[in-house]
Amino acid sequence: MNRRDFVQRGLLLGGALGAAGARADERPQSAKRLSCIIDTHTHAGKGMNYGTGNPTSDPWTTFNDPKWVLRQALEAGIDRSVVFPISNTTYAKANEEIAGYVRQYPARLIGFAKHDPKTEEGKIRAMLTREVRELGLRGLKLHAVPSPEILEVVTELRIPILMHPPRVGDCLEVVRTHPHINFILAHLGSFASHDWKEHLRAIEAARSLPNLHVDTSAVVFFTYLERAAQELPAEKLLFGSDAPLVDARVELAKIRLLKLSPEAEAKVLGGNISRILGL
Repeated sequence: MNRRDFVQRGLLLGGALGAAGARADERPQSAKRLSCIIDTHTHAGKGMNYGTGNPTSDPWTTFNDPKWVLRQALEAGIDRSVVFPISNTTYAKANEEIAGYVRQYPARLIGFAKHDPKTEEGKIRAMLTREVRELGLRGLKLHAVPSPEILEVVTELRIPILMHPPRVGDCLEVVRTHPHINFILAHLGSFASHDWKEHLRAIEAARSLPNLHVDTSAVVFFTYLERAAQELPAEKLLFGSDAPLVDARVELAKIRLLKLSPEAEAKVLGGNISRILGL
């Protein structure tokens, strides 16, 4: 079974399990805690291949139901999830969709916009301003290095950027020259630990740059999460999962395995993103 088939079969199984469980927008009484757990990195909505009927389309380009995110969060004891679109070529409709999910589940979801600096060049200022000020989205997700256009409007809107650049080194000059923007580097610098050396570069960069944080989503080589927890201040590390295609229940268990102090764990699991977003 290849990775695509495994993910798609897992989503089908998860849907069947969710139908028999608690509603996605309900919280069990036993889940009450002194601190709020927030997943900094999840996806939902329709992608560029939605409705094509092509069974070989990557699942991050078709559809991620927000109820998949919410069900995993409910089972894991995650209180809120930052959610943004899956892959598209342009994102006006996708960001509207995210805002709609947030309106539907306001106590559970925090919306971020997503944009492409190349395909949407010259249009991002107007779109992002509306998405933040009118639709209530709270940040920006990028799969690229922020462009000057993006940096200018993000500065005005005072929102963070969660970014997944091709390489860690590609974005560091932008981070250095924009100390007033909070940047969050996804996946500790390398999705699925594809290049473990990028984890080391991310840790070093976060150590030296005050406005650079890292999220923990989809890090396969656990030793680098341990290293990040040991070498970085707790304020620099943000829990994320990359749900629903990466299971939030598993990703949260990794944070528990770090055996952080209660104070440090509270920061990683929700305190840091709450501070950055002013929640």
